[in-house]
Amino acid sequence: MPIGAFPITLKRQMVLAILVFLIFICGGRHLEATEQPTPFRVGIHEKPPYALKNPDGTWTGIAPGLWKGISDATGLQIEFVEVPYEDLIQQVADGKIDAAAGEIEVSPESEKLIAFTQPFLTTNLCIAIKKVSWESAWKNVFEDFFDWSIAKYLIGIFIAMATFSFLLWFIERHHGTGHFHGGITGIGSALWFSAVTMTTVGYGDKTPATILGRSIAVCWMILGVVLVSSFTATVTSSISSAKMGNSIERFSDFSHLACGCMSGTISAQILRRLGVVTHEYESISEAFEELAAGKIEAVVGDRNTLIYVSREFSRRKPPIHINIPSFRFRDAFLAIPIQENHKDYKRINEAMLQFTMSEEWLELLHKWTGNSRERI
Repeated sequence: MPIGAFPITLKRQMVLAILVFLIFICGGRHLEATEQPTPFRVGIHEKPPYALKNPDGTWTGIAPGLWKGISDATGLQIEFVEVPYEDLIQQVADGKIDAAAGEIEVSPESEKLIAFTQPFLTTNLCIAIKKVSWESAWKNVFEDFFDWSIAKYLIGIFIAMATFSFLLWFIERHHGTGHFHGGITGIGSALWFSAVTMTTVGYGDKTPATILGRSIAVCWMILGVVLVSSFTATVTSSISSAKMGNSIERFSDFSHLACGCMSGTISAQILRRLGVVTHEYESISEAFEELAAGKIEAVVGDRNTLIYVSREFSRRKPPIHINIPSFRFRDAFLAIPIQENHKDYKRINEAMLQFTMSEEWLELLHKWTGNSRERI
């Protein structure tokens, strides 16, 4: 039957079916063309210089720079998700985020939960202490003196010297040499003798002549050396205590100090394990504020972070100078935590390794740490 012979209703139904089919085909192609790739969610926490949040909500620092290089190489659409630092690893393990960015150290505990890429940076855990000038050091010495820390030694020395002088005068006052004759004059001579003997000067203008007097003098020589050495050690200890922040060389130099650190970090775990008095803060900057106020005595953390924050404090008005000695707890290897068996693990790892061999990476490190030699 010719098409024109079809009833009008049937013609309309055929035309409508053809239109629906064409709309379906064109619409499907349009949806396929406009469909956006699923973003790769990266957990991040503000911790300079590894990650800093700008006022407009964007991120900058070492970690965002690294992820930009990875994104350019892999084509992944990176979406940063702000997460509390102590929750980064767990959220990766739970699948809430695909990976994490920042100062995240490879550790046996974390390896049980997630996978890590190859390390992208080698750093170390160090200590920061408020820098003390020589003027402040001597001020502390005088404060110790008036707080009887040093004065008690001086009083003890004078009492011992007066006692010895009286005994020596009492024994030698009638001897024919006449070195210690007389009342006040003789006692004064004995005091002079005891002072020069104790300090090992020994002019020889006054000397005991009797056997008993010389025996007491020998005892005084030995006791004087002990007293002077003890006094010198006390003063030295007072100065060293004030200046110790500038020359820490071993754990015992600061194990007695109250130390601050960022909560949830390896630094906090190490300090507690070593039995150090530990105060945990939300950020290193907050810990530095407490250090500057004298509420804690040291801050422990990643060297790059300590250097970055200390520079910020040195630019204040008035500046606060923080010293970071060369002493270090241990080296730390920073890597990217990612879900185990993640489909993008291999290409992310390859892109990261390729990027960390580039000049762009060296420039990024130099910008944020001032040192490009820390590349692994």
